[in-house]
Amino acid sequence: MSVWKIHAVQSLQLLNQSGMETFLKIVQSGRDTSQVCVLSSDREEGGLKELVRQAVARDERVWSRMEVLIQEYQGLVEKLLPGSAGKEMVRELKSRFSQLEDVLRALWLVRDAGSSAWAFVDELQNRWIADLASGCLAESGISAEVINSTDLMVLRQGVSDYGIDMDASEELARQRFGDIKPRSAVLVSGGYACDASGQPRSPGQHAGERAATALASFLDASSVTIWHPDSFVMTADPREVPSAQVISSLTYAEATELAYFGARVLHPQVMVPAIAKSITLHYRNFSEPDAPGTCVSREDCVHQDLPVKGFSVIHNTALINIEGAGMIGVPGISSRLFSSLRERGISIILISQASSEHSISFAVFDNQAETAVLTARAAFAEELAQGRINSIEAEYNCSILAAVGENMPGVPGIAASFFGALGKAKINVITIAQGSSERNISAVIQSKDSKRALRALHAGFFLSNQTISIGLIGPGLIGRTLLNQIWRETERLKKDFGVDLRVRGVANSSTMLIDDAGIDLENWSSRFADETEAVDLERFIKVVAADYFPHWVVIDCSTSDELPKHYVEWIERGIHIITPNKKAGTSKKSYYDSLMKAGRSLGRHFLYETTVGAGLPIIGTLKDLIQTGDTIKKIEGVFSGTLAYLFWKYDGTVPFSELVRDAKALGYTEPDPRDDLSGMDIVRKTVILAREIGMDVDVEDVPVKSLVPKELENVGVDEFLDRLSMIDDDMLELYRSAQAEGKMLKYVGVIDPQGSCRVELRGYPKDHSFARITGTDNIVAFTTNRYQDQPLVIQGPGAGPEVTAGGVFADLLRLAAYLGARF
Repeated sequence: MSVWKIHAVQSLQLLNQSGMETFLKIVQSGRDTSQVCVLSSDREEGGLKELVRQAVARDERVWSRMEVLIQEYQGLVEKLLPGSAGKEMVRELKSRFSQLEDVLRALWLVRDAGSSAWAFVDELQNRWIADLASGCLAESGISAEVINSTDLMVLRQGVSDYGIDMDASEELARQRFGDIKPRSAVLVSGGYACDASGQPRSPGQHAGERAATALASFLDASSVTIWHPDSFVMTADPREVPSAQVISSLTYAEATELAYFGARVLHPQVMVPAIAKSITLHYRNFSEPDAPGTCVSREDCVHQDLPVKGFSVIHNTALINIEGAGMIGVPGISSRLFSSLRERGISIILISQASSEHSISFAVFDNQAETAVLTARAAFAEELAQGRINSIEAEYNCSILAAVGENMPGVPGIAASFFGALGKAKINVITIAQGSSERNISAVIQSKDSKRALRALHAGFFLSNQTISIGLIGPGLIGRTLLNQIWRETERLKKDFGVDLRVRGVANSSTMLIDDAGIDLENWSSRFADETEAVDLERFIKVVAADYFPHWVVIDCSTSDELPKHYVEWIERGIHIITPNKKAGTSKKSYYDSLMKAGRSLGRHFLYETTVGAGLPIIGTLKDLIQTGDTIKKIEGVFSGTLAYLFWKYDGTVPFSELVRDAKALGYTEPDPRDDLSGMDIVRKTVILAREIGMDVDVEDVPVKSLVPKELENVGVDEFLDRLSMIDDDMLELYRSAQAEGKMLKYVGVIDPQGSCRVELRGYPKDHSFARITGTDNIVAFTTNRYQDQPLVIQGPGAGPEVTAGGVFADLLRLAAYLGARF
């Protein structure tokens, strides 16, 4: 095998500076080998073809458009080729456009463009691009000869008879390729071939790719790289499965199977010459030239153990069903059927036959279904008349879904996983087929179910069972900190524990960012600033709760009163809830009970550890005490990091109102500090803990001493902060009174299971554990049967975005553990 490397590139990709620079980078990376680059235009839109259509339609805009293209192309030349080489290229450009204008005027007159006109325009465009690329390569120190594909390729009988002109092969090899050295290249312009009369003719779609593999076969090249304009070879069509992944390697057999079933990038006729010579194919994305793409070879390039490599779907098919007891044991039935269909030129996509021989089903494209039915009825007219065949009918609007993998043979459970995933998604399978090689399982389903089926299968085989689809609401201080924490740990969690966290939606009260494939958390904030749309909560939830993900969770980091009203509904839809928002936990007891009941009965989790004590394990500890049979006698605690900070910091030297403003700037208060100073934040936390031990209590049942003056209760936040100094004298008096008694002021919540709950400002001796807390520390003391003489005390930071977000993250990992992750 020679050292030749062949590339197939869409020529129109080179009609801008970045595209040409990418091409130069590709060629320069292989400068130590001999290279052939086929530059062709397989696309039907763009470039000069647009002018042909306008001329045929007698669209007056054709002439102005031509002038625009001349200016664009001239500007490109001036950027890429300064000096005399560029001036010569501009002269050549204008000469070619002069030829093109003559052709366009002729087409204007005849109002028709035959194959020769299209060939002329294609060849003119591809040759000029190739000449420009050659000039740019020369500027970078790589010599490149340009030849037309019609000098090399022939097309004799039909589109399948396409390849190198072997009659001239020896001279071709000597003249064109024999003297090519490293740091040199041959640029082949276009994918056209000469027919028997010597006229240029297209072999059909993917001409450039076919020319590349034909040249590779002729030259015994080591590899061919197909540069697709904007796509990779994926585990499924990313337009239908946003979570599809790039396939790193395929065998020829796997690639052929996927190509047959409609994979976007793979085409059987392109691969045939490479397969015959065992030449490695690389499918790469021109838009991402540094990505390795997919390697296709006789054996798996990277020896993957995945049983299934990918899924494909053939749409617009119909299933023809033939049923009748008269077919059982009768020789030649299948032969008669398929011979008659072959004579009518009907292509059979899939065949399935019951072992009883009572029925035969086969799939064809929709546009051939009626002909197929009539042909089959004619072939079995006698059997139909005698009742030996009951019916020959077509079922329309079908799709064929296929799973492909070289490692499928002999692996137990593949079929079970395949049909189990479809069953879980409630997809009805009409018929199935599997080849004797076992590298393909196919199922015929209704077209309306194809996207859902494909997503369900892809999730079943490629997503970890610990994949969690996440929607975060409220990307404020806590929300954005949480997203950054998840981003830093995502790869480690996936690698070490198989936990795959996919944030697929972020929303605030007015806008949202949703992405089916998942949001890259490294740049989520810039996308949230630039790509959001008006919030639509129902659509947001539908994206998060996509049925092709095994688990869904909404993380509510907002302070909204409205969102918690949806929690029961979301749980009933199968969504887990995690939140630091205290509104659900302190809602009316009847709603709270329905929320807890829904979670227990449906097996969905409502996790709210951070509603009390931020990241401290207060609720979890309390649950453990109760579940292990301990009896709670009293709960007492400083539950507000904000008020803990304020009364730790306050020593009478700085006005209390100024400390409040400082705390808000540090993120220690709620967005409205009155939620803290009113005592309502502690009331809510007190109610949450009281309900954990079975108390029937609502927020309004808890007496509280508010620090907010009545005249400031209903003003704006800014005005409130400006006028808060009116409480400074009272706070100073309270402080001095406590000091005189040798006590420290603390704002506490107290829960007495035998009595009631209360929230109050209380003095504690300076040697009491509550008096010794510092900063934003929360502290809680559980007095129980087990911890009666010395209460169980939990202390630590109870406010701040890092610790609160960390607590929410811990709830998320706790959820993953409940769902089967092994940490």
